[in-house]
Amino acid sequence: MKDKIITGTITNKETGEVHDMVPFYFFTHGGELSTIVKILSVKSTFNEKTDPAIQVNVDCLALDSMGNVFKLNLYFLPECLDDEKKIVTEITEDKIMTATGRYSISRDDKSPVMLIDPQYSLLPPEYSLKEVEEVFRINNQYNKNRLI
Repeated sequence: MKDKIITGTITNKETGEVHDMVPFYFFTHGGELSTIVKILSVKSTFNEKTDPAIQVNVDCLALDSMGNVFKLNLYFLPECLDDEKKIVTEITEDKIMTATGRYSISRDDKSPVMLIDPQYSLLPPEYSLKEVEEVFRINNQYNKNRLI
């Protein structure tokens, strides 16, 4: 079991400061989150340290099962440039769709909830696009209405 405990140090490349990591037991399971999302921005980047080197980050607002709004990040690791192009073509700013995937919660206030390599699709026909747009508009009107 000790082989699943992540330890080590983190070095700030700008300042050279080195900090010990808090030990973390890496434990994956099948927990998933499904939600309706409104896309705010889509960013595609290349990371030389990962394989594949392509990452797509999608910042969005999402609805919980009661209509409360929260910040969400969709994090994709496409296998090739064609997959990356498909994602950035299908997921565009202001689009409303559904997303399902394994989730992770971080301490980052910008997008504390992340779906990792999620599945996404058009809004199902049982939901009215006009009504969902109105839910996002009203329930995100004030920061105090947002969950995060």
